[in-house]
Amino acid sequence: MPPERFDKICPSPISFIERGGRLPCGVIRFDVAEPDFPPPKEAVEATKEALSGGLFRYSSSWGILELREGLAKFLESTRRVEYSAEEILVTTGGKFANYAFFASLLRPGDSVILIKPFWSSFKAVPEMLGIRTVEVWSKPPYHLDEESLKMALSSAPRPRAIVLNSPHNPTGGLLDSGDLRLIRDLCEDFDLLVLSDEIDWAYVYPPNRFISPASLEGLRARTVISDGFSKVFCMTGWRVGYAAGPRELICRLHAVQEHAISAPSTFAQYGCLGALSGYKDYVERNLAACRRNLDLLLKTLDQEKFVLDSEPEGGFYVYPKLNLDMTSYEFAEALLNEGVAVIPGEYFGDPRGYLRICYAVSPSVLREGLTKINCLAGRRAGRSAQRG
Repeated sequence: MPPERFDKICPSPISFIERGGRLPCGVIRFDVAEPDFPPPKEAVEATKEALSGGLFRYSSSWGILELREGLAKFLESTRRVEYSAEEILVTTGGKFANYAFFASLLRPGDSVILIKPFWSSFKAVPEMLGIRTVEVWSKPPYHLDEESLKMALSSAPRPRAIVLNSPHNPTGGLLDSGDLRLIRDLCEDFDLLVLSDEIDWAYVYPPNRFISPASLEGLRARTVISDGFSKVFCMTGWRVGYAAGPRELICRLHAVQEHAISAPSTFAQYGCLGALSGYKDYVERNLAACRRNLDLLLKTLDQEKFVLDSEPEGGFYVYPKLNLDMTSYEFAEALLNEGVAVIPGEYFGDPRGYLRICYAVSPSVLREGLTKINCLAGRRAGRSAQRG
């Protein structure tokens, strides 16, 4: 494909607020998918110790063995799937695990199914690689439409893979056991691979529960899990992720990493190994904080002007539909001038008037931002009423 194809690549949501390569100061950041919680102290200490101990040279392009062994135990505990260290690749962020999946397991001209709305990179990366995307709407908040999927799978060329993202960014929806059984049946009928982005796996509100597709009989051999330390462990700056799956597939992903970036940062990997020690209490505290913030948001947000299809089941996002006489993009731009950043749905392939609000911030910041959001919505509604 010609280089001009890059001119049409959909931008990342961060580009909405980042103008001219700079971030404005003093803006309340409901736009960035970055939990505003400190990382585990064990991760910070392990990173320091690695640096002071001279662990700053190249690691294996697979990642350090200790971390891959630790991740195997971690995945068995959190996903109920057994992997060996040879079936795990440590990557530079979860994003690169996703990139390597597309680059190594699909070819230019192939197609992949995306469930709308979708994280922008799931469309941008295949487009960069000359891979077609076939887009299918979810049923709110994030459940699968069997008939639409079967229709998409009957298109030519027949899709070779499907991308799943649960808990879901941007809606906060969660695939349930029925959705995953449908995926298993479709994968067997249409010979599909599955990319399961599980970066937010721990942010699930009871009585809902997270289920990895790889844990279903018949799907492990078809599924590559991508995950990382950015969201659950709040270690965005470490830039460490990983992919797990059958060795023959992971070896292909490794070939991409080996020749593209060599290996993730060595001392950052040791920091991530530290995060895996005693993580349960840390994860539970952050989940409880997000649950409190979600309750605060649901009580505070003007739900006449911002309509939720349903209460989020997981994640740390809400995705309301704007009930005003303006587009979500116009509202987000006006709100940015008020000092609050949110992301319009257009960045997620969704032109229907939705906004994504990330609420993994301090309660005081959340209250201040919601007050500004409601005030702007009230003013805009008043102007519309005057014109009417």
